[in-house]
Formats: sequence, structure tokens, C-alpha cells
Amino acid sequence: MIIKKYDKYKNNHYRLVTYNKKGFCYLYNLNMFLSSHFGYVKRKGILTFIKECSLGIRFEWINVDIDHENDLVYINESYESNDPKFDTPEINTLIEADNFIALCKMGLVDYTVMTKDNFTHLLFAWDKIIDTLPPFALLYQDDQGWYDVLPFDTQETMEKFIADHTAIEDIHE
Repeated sequence: MIIKKYDKYKNNHYRLVTYNKKGFCYLYNLNMFLSSHFGYVKRKGILTFIKECSLGIRFEWINVDIDHENDLVYINESYESNDPKFDTPEINTLIEADNFIALCKMGLVDYTVMTKDNFTHLLFAWDKIIDTLPPFALLYQDDQGWYDVLPFDTQETMEKFIADHTAIEDIHE
């Protein structure tokens, strides 16, 4: 397995916070969803959330949209553009219809996409991380496109895992 993208987390007063250099998140949309909105998912219960989210859900900064035809989940930023070139009848119709998947495919919003199975796996894995609150955690995407999260007892073991599973030219530092 090769890690393509990752974000590092540190337990800071009983909550996980991102601590990448300069605050940059390589998995920004996913990080925003997990760090800002997972509390909602946890309160609902993961299985209840998945059932209720079958048509998608809007949060303050992030949307979760489900493409049932292709079994994909899009986690995308909310659409806000003041650029007049994006003020077209087609785009306005998509926004009014809450068709954010089409906006993603058009490249008008930043997004992360994964299979429904991967999304479900990630929700349960993040829930386990939140329940145990390890000193460090790593959210990553591998070379097959799979997203996962792993706990670590020390920063050194996490950094070694990253070094052992990251191609030298892909290191995110």
C-alpha cells in the first residue's frame, strides 16, 4: 500500500485536531466533515445517519451527496460563487435542484469522492478513533483510492508508518 494523501491529527484536550504544517489539509473536505460535523453523525448513530442521508445532507460548510447509480459518495464544499461567468441558467437550475454532484463533475466545487462502502467503513473507523481518542491519528487515502484512519500511540510511530508507506516524491510536508 502506498499513501497518496494524508492528514495528521493530535489529541488536544480530548479532541483530535489537525496539525499538518501551515494548517493545510490535504483531505480538506473530508477533514471538515469529520472534524466539524461528525458529532451530528455520532448523535444520530451511524446506521441511522446512513439511512437518513440516502438523499444527501447539507451542513454549514460541507455537503454529503449520494450518487446511487454509481454507488459513490461526494463530500463537497457548499457552492458560493460571485463570479458572473458562473451565473448561468444551467448552474442556477442545478443549485435550485440541490444537484451538487453535477456541480462537482463540472468542476465548480471542490470535492472528495469515495464508494459508499468506503464511506460506511470510514464512518465506523472514525467513530472508533473518537471513542478511544488515541494520542495521534492518521487519515489517509491509499493508491487504490481507499480512505482510512489509523490510531497511533506516538508521533514517531505515525511518522514511521507514513515514511514506510509513502513514495518519496509524494511526501506531504
